[in-house]
Amino acid sequence: MANFFKALKSGVAGFVEGIAEGEQPKGYAIAGRPVKCPHCSNSTFIQGSALLNSRGRTLFNLDWTDPAATILVCAECGRIEWFAQAPDVVADVDSAEARPPLDLSKIKDLD
Repeated sequence: MANFFKALKSGVAGFVEGIAEGEQPKGYAIAGRPVKCPHCSNSTFIQGSALLNSRGRTLFNLDWTDPAATILVCAECGRIEWFAQAPDVVADVDSAEARPPLDLSKIKDLD
């Protein structure tokens, strides 16, 4: 379980670095439908990727060979959505739905 929290902390740190480097939230679509956060209905996200670890490969220290998934982190509430294929970037996100990015000062250290 300690490895889970270490990986989660690493993922949050990567997300924070992505925001700090000026990556702006964007709108996305998958299978021709716009992606909306099921929690807050926001339509802007930060895209990332995550490994889909398996026990067998982890046992032999071959995690790097595991497949990856695309993740979208909601810019409003921080909810993470997982996708097996990369979503398309949507250029014309409704400006009325665009919200400021998540306040990262609310994320606490997981140690």
